[in-house]
Amino acid sequence: MAGLNLLPASPRLRRFAYANLVNTIGIGLYLAGSALFFTRAVGLSVGQVALGLGVATGVGLALMMPLGKLADRYGVKKIYLILLIGQAIAMASFTLVDSFPVFVCVAVVSGIAESGVAGTAGAFIHAISEPGERVVGRAQLRTSTNIGLGVGSLLAAGALAVGTATSYTILIAGNSLLFAAAAVLVSRIHVSTQSPETVAPSPAVSLIAPLRDAGYMAVTATNAVLSLHVTVLSFALPLWVANHTQAPVWSVSAVLLVNTGLVVLFQVRVSKSAGTVPTAARAARRAGFFLAASCAVMALTPHVAAWPALVVLIGWAALLTSGELLQSSGEFCFSFNLAPDDAQGVYQSAFALGPGVVRALAPGALTVLVLGHGAIGWLGLACVFVLGGLGTAAAAAWAEQRLATRAVPARKEPQHDATAP
Repeated sequence: MAGLNLLPASPRLRRFAYANLVNTIGIGLYLAGSALFFTRAVGLSVGQVALGLGVATGVGLALMMPLGKLADRYGVKKIYLILLIGQAIAMASFTLVDSFPVFVCVAVVSGIAESGVAGTAGAFIHAISEPGERVVGRAQLRTSTNIGLGVGSLLAAGALAVGTATSYTILIAGNSLLFAAAAVLVSRIHVSTQSPETVAPSPAVSLIAPLRDAGYMAVTATNAVLSLHVTVLSFALPLWVANHTQAPVWSVSAVLLVNTGLVVLFQVRVSKSAGTVPTAARAARRAGFFLAASCAVMALTPHVAAWPALVVLIGWAALLTSGELLQSSGEFCFSFNLAPDDAQGVYQSAFALGPGVVRALAPGALTVLVLGHGAIGWLGLACVFVLGGLGTAAAAAWAEQRLATRAVPARKEPQHDATAP
C-alpha cells in the first residue's frame, strides 16, 4: 500500500486509515449477506426488510446534522467513538431479532449510528490533520474504504456458499466485532491540544447555520447531483445489463472490479490536483462531462452483441470511474475549505446529507426516468450530469467569494462629533 502512496504520511491519519479499513471490511460482510440474513435467517419478507431499512435511512438522515452539532459541542472524537460503538451494538442486536417491530427498532438505531459516522468522519479527519494534507488524506481513506469493502465481500463468499442461517448470522456478528475493533483503534488516535477539535465552537454557529449558508448549500446540492454516479453503478448497471443488453450478467462483476481497481490506483493521484477551491471546481466540471459521456456510451449497449458489449461496458466503467475520481476529489476539498473551522461537525454533516438524500431517492428516480425510457433516459441523465458539473463549479466560486467577504471585517467609518467646529 505504501508503494502506491495509499497510506497517509501523517501518523494519526495513518491510524485512522487502518481503523477505516477494519470498519469497511465489516461493512463488506454486511452488504454481501444482510439481505439473505434478514429474509432467510430472521424470516422477514422482502417488503418488510425494505420498509424497515427505509425508515432507518430516513431517521438517520434527519438526525445527521444534530449529531454533527454534538460533535462540535462535545468533541468529534468522543461522538465518533460513541457512534461506532452504537453500530457494533446494533449489529450484535440484529442477531437477536425475532419479529418485524424489533427489526425496525434495531434498524433505526443502526441507521442513526451509520448516518452519524458518515456525517462526522470529515470533521474527525479535520481534527487530526493539517490543512495541506486533508484532501489527499481523505482520498487515501477512500481508497482504504474500497479495499475494505472488496476484502469483506470476498470473505463473505464462503458464508454465502454454505447458505445456512448460521453462516449468514456469522457475517452479521463479524461486522459487529469489526465495528468494535475499529472503535478501539480510533480510541488510540491522539488529538493534540493544538488540533482544530479543541477550538471552542462559536456560540453564533447554530444547528441550522449550514442551511443559512447559501453558498455552502448550493455546492452541497450540485455536488449531490454529481454523486448520482454511485447509484448508477450499484443499482442501474445490474438492472440495465440484465434486462436491456446482450452482455453476460457476470459482466457486472467485471465492471465493478474495474471500478474498484481504478479507484485504488488513481484516487490519491487525482486528488492532488484538487487541493484548492478553484482546482476542485475544475475537477467537478470535468467530472460532469466524463459522467455524461458514460451515459451516452450506455445508451448504445442494447445494440451491441454479447462479447463486444462486454468490451463496451469496460469502456463505460473507465469513463464513469474517471468522473467518480474527479467528483470525489472536488467533494473532499469543498467540504473542508468552504466550512468554518469551529463548526466542522455540523457543516460536514450538512454536506454529507446531500449525497445521502440522493442515494435514498435515486433508485426510484433512475427506475422511472432512465431505465424506463431506454436510450432517451440515459441521454437525459447525461444532461443532468453536465448541468451538475457546471453548477458545482459555479456554486463553488460563489461560495468561496462569500466566504472571503465574510472573513474581511467591515471597515468602520470615523465618527464625527456633530458639535465639533
